[in-house]
Parts: sequence; C-alpha cells; structure tokens
Amino acid sequence: MKEFNLTILTTTDLHGYIFPVDYTTKRPLEYGLAKISTMIKEIRSERTNVLYLDDGDSIQGSPLEYYHGVVDNTDEDPTIKALNYLKCDAMTIGNHEFNFGRKVLEKAIMEANFPVTAANIVDKKTGKPKFGDGYKIFNFQDGPKVAYLCLTTKYIPFWEEQEYINDLEFLDPIEVGKIYVDKLKNFADAIIVGYHGGLERDPESGDLISEQTGENQGYEMATTLDGVSAFIFGHQHRSFSLKIKGVPVIMASSWGKALGRIEMNFRYEKSWDVGSTSVELLSTNGVQPDRMMLKTERPYQMTVTKWLDEPVGEALEDFYISDVMYGRTHETALVNLINDVQLRYSGAELSATSIFSSEVHGWKKGIITRRDVMGTYIFSNMLKVFEFTGYEIKEIMEHSAKYFTIEDGKITSSGDLAGYKYLIFRGVSYVIDLNGESGHRIVNLEKDGKPFDLDRRYTLAVNSYQAGGSGGYTMFIGKKPVKEINVEIAELIIGYIKEQSTIRPAQSNNGWSIMY
Repeated sequence: MKEFNLTILTTTDLHGYIFPVDYTTKRPLEYGLAKISTMIKEIRSERTNVLYLDDGDSIQGSPLEYYHGVVDNTDEDPTIKALNYLKCDAMTIGNHEFNFGRKVLEKAIMEANFPVTAANIVDKKTGKPKFGDGYKIFNFQDGPKVAYLCLTTKYIPFWEEQEYINDLEFLDPIEVGKIYVDKLKNFADAIIVGYHGGLERDPESGDLISEQTGENQGYEMATTLDGVSAFIFGHQHRSFSLKIKGVPVIMASSWGKALGRIEMNFRYEKSWDVGSTSVELLSTNGVQPDRMMLKTERPYQMTVTKWLDEPVGEALEDFYISDVMYGRTHETALVNLINDVQLRYSGAELSATSIFSSEVHGWKKGIITRRDVMGTYIFSNMLKVFEFTGYEIKEIMEHSAKYFTIEDGKITSSGDLAGYKYLIFRGVSYVIDLNGESGHRIVNLEKDGKPFDLDRRYTLAVNSYQAGGSGGYTMFIGKKPVKEINVEIAELIIGYIKEQSTIRPAQSNNGWSIMY
C-alpha cells in the first residue's frame, strides 16, 4: 500500500508584522513573520511535501503596512514580498484587506506569486469570484490532489467603506462552501478550507460564545460542511488546534505569534484517502528571526522608522495606561483624548471608543511622535456619526456594560463581550453599577449636570468598525450615519495634537465610574 505524508503550515492575521520589534517602544518582540520564516524553513528541510497557506488580514495593521497603504504605495507590498520570499502557496482574502481601498488591494494581488482569493466574494454583475478562482488545486507527484478552498466572513459590508466594495457581493460562506466542496471532490482527493472567520460556539461544548450575526460561522461550517479534511480559521486572533468531528481545525493566533501545523497521512488503494491526521500550534517564542528576510525587508523598515519618529507635539502630563483592565474600569487621559478628538472633528454630542488590546498603552509626558499615536490607535478606522434616541443610547451603554462581572470580589471580564468591543463614553456622566442585573447597570446617567433625556435624539460618534454593529450592537445594523469623516482617526489625533502643540489631560467634566 502506497503512503504519502503532507504537512500543511498556516498563518493568519499577520497584519503586516514582519519584524520582531514593537513599533511603539522599539523593544524586541517574540513574534513576527521573520520568526515564522525560520520555522517554515526548518520544517521544509525535514519534510518533502509542504504547503504554506495564509488565512488573510495580512496587508493592513502595522505602521509598516499603514505607511505603504496610505502614504506611499509605490513599492511592492512589504508583506506580500515576504510571503513571496516564503513561497506561500495561497492566501485567503480577509476583511482588513479592503481597508486601504481597492487599488491597494488589487495591486497587492498582482504582486503576489500565489493566488489571493475568496470564493464567496463575487462580482455583482457576473456572480463569479471577483478575485481569482476561489480555490487552488495542488498536484503532488506520485501523490494526491489537494484542493484549497478560500472563504471569508460575509460581514465585511457592515464594516467597510462602500466605495471600496460597491460592485461586490459577500455570499454566505457555508452555502458557497457546500457548492464548491461538491464540485472539488470530483477531482481532488482532499479538500482544505481556509475561512477568514472564527468560531461562534465553543468547539467542545457547542455553547454559543459570540452573537450569531454571521461574522463568525466556523463552528457551523466545521459541523455541517462534510467532505472537508481540514479547516483553517482566522479573524478572531485566537489560538487553538483541535478536532471537530474528527477533522483538524486550527487558528494560529495573530501577528506571527504562532505557526499552525497539520499533518495528513494519505493511503492509496484504489484512490488516495486521508488516513491519520494531527494538528498543533508552534509558538514563535525563542525562535530567531530569519536574517535574510530581515535584510530583504529592511528598506521598508528604515523608511517607516524615520516617518514614525516625526514629532507631532508635546504631552505636559502622562497619557499612559499600564494595565488594560485599569483603563477599562477607570477614566483615563488617553481614552478621554480619543473621545475628545472624535467629538471635535465630528461635531457630535456624544462619543464612544474602546481600548483595542493589552498592547495599547499611549505615551508618557514629553515629546509625542507619530509612532506614539500609531502604536496607540492601531486600526484604520474612520469616524461616523449616528442619531439615536436617549433610550437607544442607554441600550448601547447597557450592552457595553455586559463586559464586566465580579469574581472573588474583583472586577473581571465576563466573556460576554470582547474587550475591544467594550465602549467608554464621553459627553455624558454615568455609573456602571455591577450589582445590577445585565441590562440594568447604567445609573446616574446625566448630560451637562441634568438627567439624561431618554426621549430626546442625540448624535453619537463612533469608529467605522463599531458602526458595523458587530459584538451584539444590533442597534447600529442597517442604520445610516448622518455624517462621515473620511479621515483615519489616527490622523485626526495627530492633527489635533499638532494643532494644540502641547496637550494636557482634559478636565473630567462628564466622567464615569464603576460601582460594585
């Protein structure tokens, strides 16, 4: 009996992090594509048959990619160049691939030496995949034929600027997946699905872990899409490697923090069939970066370093958050600044923003550089203004307050809402009473020292991601903004600081607190 071993290596949500360096502090990091490169090279030296597949969100996120996508798009995309260097075999289109516009995306696709595609992103006129074929067939000499089917979250229209996607339709990935799996199984011995989306249910218990908005459909996909030999997921920046219904399912973290590895052993009798499989995550901790990749990418890094070190103003006091949970439970100068910038440039009466991750800290007293701001506001969001009644505003605030719970007398995350989806409001004063039941926690809600009028209509400024309504903020879904500011919020913050020259923490005025 003939046998054949296939090694599948995966990354996801690289977000342009190639160099193992923190763009804010300049300190070395334990992640980045250059470290992944070392791992891939080592595995390829040991294994004959290797596929390297990326699950998307690769060309946006880091200051390196921001500079390339917004400031100077002349050269080859740095992450695509790195993936070409690694001889990437295929890449699924992620939602953030659209952030810098279609010209930037289509240029990157042209530069790639591998297919960058998604079967469920179709041209409205033709109904066919807009970017490539949606899949790639790999023929191994004296071995099986393996199909890689690319799908992405159908939720992109709720986030993305319509001018970038107005000729596209984002079809349900499970429905499209079934059509393509039925097609591909006629001439492929195994089908691998790369879906830029995550799990909506716990893979072991099946319990719901996120709202069923259609943003994440991975669990349903893995349990209903028969005929697939492995699933590669992304989007949620989670780390897991497991099996669902005996099929490998993997999500390799983000920013090059881990390399996913799936082993498939094929056996041939009358045809090639998948026998045993294994799945694991390999951490980049302690791995040395690939010096050749660093050398190849260094011109990009030198350019963006000079750009990031440009002074934009001076802080007379700290705008610094050392602990993300502290920043989510206390009023801080940094969050107030972001909200004040949103209020200033939107003209809205209220504003809401979030702390994106534990790696966002702000800056300390002294000169503020572009690096400080870009490392703090890390996403390419723009500003949108909506009109809501006071009742609706309070409903949004109550939903946000679901983020918290009390354990052993301490405030912690409930797990009901991702941290970056927890909103902090400006323009009103309020208390989050964690003794109250979920949905009845916002108390002492006031505006300008008077009780908040629930019947009145107010304008609320939020970022373009929040405006999509993900995270259970259903009150935004289908609602049209009354105003849009098509400048990235990071640039608005930089412009505000430059205009002020020196900044100090704003007076609390309408503050907030937590009671428990």
